[in-house]
Amino acid sequence: MEHLCSVFDEAVNVFVLQLETNATTTAADSTLDEVIKDIYGVLMSFVLSNPDAWAPIIFSWSVELLGQLGSKYSERKGVPDASRLKELLQIWMSCTATRTLIDVAAKCISPMISRDPDVCVGALLDTSAKHSPHFDWVVAHIGSSFPTMMITRVLYCGLKDFCSRADGQAEFRAGEKLPKIASVVGILGHLVAMHSSDIRHALLTLFQESLAENIDDHRLATVPYLLHLASLSPMLLRVIATDFVQALTPDVLNRLASQAEKWQFSPLQDLDSLLSLVVHLIIMSTDGAMSILQFLLPSVDTTTDICDKVTKCCKIILDMLMMDLQRMVFTQETLHTEIPFLDSLHSHQEALCNDLLTSRTQERSLWLGRVLAFLGLYAGEKTAADLLCEIISFAEGRELMLHFQSISVEMETQLPGAAHRAISQAITNMHGNHQVSVKLLSNIFVLLQWEKQAKDNRLSSFLRRHISAFCCYLHSVDRKISFAAISCLHIIGVPHVLPIATMMKVCSSVSAYFFSALHIKDMNEKLSAVRMCKSFVESVSEVPDTQHMLLYNFIHGCIKQENAEPLGTQPQPPSVGASRVKQTTTTLLLEENAKHGMGVTLPQSHSSVFHAGVVGRGVQKPQRPSRFRLNEVVTNQQMFMDIVYTCSLYRLSDESDSMELDVGMETEQTMSAEPSSVALQAVAHMLVEIATPDNLYNQLDWPEEAFARYTVERDLEITKKFTEYPILWEILEFLARERVALCQCSVLFRGVLATMLVYWESCRTTSTTASPRQLQASCRLIEIMGQGKLLPAPLSCMSDIFPSLTSYETHVLLRDVWRYEHENPLGQALGQALGQALGQALVEQAVCPRRYTETLRAVLHQNVARLSHVYTSFFAVDEEQEES
Repeated sequence: MEHLCSVFDEAVNVFVLQLETNATTTAADSTLDEVIKDIYGVLMSFVLSNPDAWAPIIFSWSVELLGQLGSKYSERKGVPDASRLKELLQIWMSCTATRTLIDVAAKCISPMISRDPDVCVGALLDTSAKHSPHFDWVVAHIGSSFPTMMITRVLYCGLKDFCSRADGQAEFRAGEKLPKIASVVGILGHLVAMHSSDIRHALLTLFQESLAENIDDHRLATVPYLLHLASLSPMLLRVIATDFVQALTPDVLNRLASQAEKWQFSPLQDLDSLLSLVVHLIIMSTDGAMSILQFLLPSVDTTTDICDKVTKCCKIILDMLMMDLQRMVFTQETLHTEIPFLDSLHSHQEALCNDLLTSRTQERSLWLGRVLAFLGLYAGEKTAADLLCEIISFAEGRELMLHFQSISVEMETQLPGAAHRAISQAITNMHGNHQVSVKLLSNIFVLLQWEKQAKDNRLSSFLRRHISAFCCYLHSVDRKISFAAISCLHIIGVPHVLPIATMMKVCSSVSAYFFSALHIKDMNEKLSAVRMCKSFVESVSEVPDTQHMLLYNFIHGCIKQENAEPLGTQPQPPSVGASRVKQTTTTLLLEENAKHGMGVTLPQSHSSVFHAGVVGRGVQKPQRPSRFRLNEVVTNQQMFMDIVYTCSLYRLSDESDSMELDVGMETEQTMSAEPSSVALQAVAHMLVEIATPDNLYNQLDWPEEAFARYTVERDLEITKKFTEYPILWEILEFLARERVALCQCSVLFRGVLATMLVYWESCRTTSTTASPRQLQASCRLIEIMGQGKLLPAPLSCMSDIFPSLTSYETHVLLRDVWRYEHENPLGQALGQALGQALGQALVEQAVCPRRYTETLRAVLHQNVARLSHVYTSFFAVDEEQEES
């Protein structure tokens, strides 16, 4: 055999020299080839004559010689590097000597497969351990010829060697690289490209056989052996992380638990080392990380059929996994380490978030939350923001928001902007999605509440950048969305500097939400909505120049048809059908007159009268009943006036618009809670604007009574406005606290009073109570003018006796009011009021001159039987006795 080795060595040497010198084959080379061919024939005759005796010997000799030759000539110039396996295999297979040895080894394996396969596989493993990687090409070629046998026997031989190590040493460290085990990994690595399914099947079969009831040392060591192989080969790790996890049923886990009890007494299979190895393998898993996590998390649930030992072991693995991930993530920036487990989970981030949102146990949620936090820290701010955005957009309940907060807090250690970026992204993405909008706004409100309790304002300050987005949801028809938006705005507030476009949007949105809240039937819900709205209005009105915008939106909004019904306006009758509208709108006056012109026109006859066209559109349909009861209307009016009062409160920004004030008065008004004069005057101008059809005849002073004939249509329009929109009376009464502002509404008093004068003069009823609408308008007019010091006593008290008078008596009393206002111009009174110092009480006027009260005195005397008890409230008895 030694002589044969020298022959093959010489042949290989000649072959390598030819490669290095590019020389051609000589006669001596042909002689060597003939000798090798003869040697091959002799060796094959031995194998064929007695395979049981010669096949193992010749096989071991051939593979050992191949290993020696490969190692000896590996450094020669013409031999490719061992890492280039395909080129190396082609080179050696073109050499006659090495090709012959490979053929001899293959012929020896065939009879050994059925009798003693472990001998040939053991020889391969031993040689591979000594001469790898220069022997890898031999393993690849032989393994490709007998893949099934080679894979199975290699695994079993490796297992035997793994078990034999336990007999010779007292302690074995999991993950230690053994020579023969490394050869097993190398052989399987060469075969994986073409025979991956066979390798998977062999590994799974080996694992399943280890779960048999009759447990021996080999079966007991199978799981640690497979874990050790996985730690040395990423390919085997992928198989275990995917196929094995799927095979871990509750029954299999319970059997493994029974084996684990025996591992404690074996130095080779130390339980703690195995758990550490399992955690290491999980972290190094590039494929199947999601499957592993989905296996571990349900395994800790006590409601499953898994025994307590398995549950406890899974909890330990998860805790160790979290600790290792935390250590690796927080040292990533300095060490630049890669974490394959987190890399694999990156593509499953949406599934992880869904698992967290649907988790039913607190412990499972905590583990998922930590995994998500580590994934965000590892992948960067964008991924962290995506994860947090997914959670805050779909989370339901405060428990899930607690997990969101804990995840964001952990991420803030290295990614301080991730949470704010996630919320901004969620706000941008929620448009058009009803369910997401409700959940997101509710979750943001919860975060704002927690922040307020912690006396922190970072989130509120950040969300002020998105105040326009929140205002858009105040217009939502879904009350849940709008209420959640106003609740957030209530805590967020507004910045002290706003662009004009944003300012207008905020003011219009909050007014629209307020009017929509008035339609709510449930009183508790309505009060909550209005309270939130009022609080937000208070913060908005503190921004410079927003007070007038708010007042404008509220005052003009109260007369819009969709907003006016809750404030007492009767609903409009339903519109006529489209056919009737079409018929009346297409009727032409010229055509109608042409029809009448077909006959002979005679003077002084009916045919000389032109046709005036179609009047109206038929009989008007009755008004539908209001959806709001009287008590609801009164409540809504009070809420509206309260919000107007809030908008009118004195602000520091009013200094620029107010008149010159000394420092003492300015400080006093700043601290007061009364509406500012500037705001009340603005409300007065807005009221005049919406109640009058034009700006003509809007002077403060009252003309002669006869002048009212020129403004009949205008006065009727003003009175109609107050009749259709009762809230205007409330606004007018609100202005009565400021005489200057009330004087601006002179045209409104004049228009209503002129209409009432004409009505009561022409009224044919004996009592004013027969016309309740006109009676109420007359009473409210006198009361408001009295409250605003526009009428002196006793004229300001006349409304108390109107229900007890006749129509004519009411008419003559109102004429005295007109005469008083005409002869005592409001312009003069306004000048006096402006000349006084703001913040002081107005000086009470002198007693009304007698010429304006003679009619009132006569009316009281005329009705002394019914009004004697109120006479002293109008005139003092002592004065009557002195005059008499």
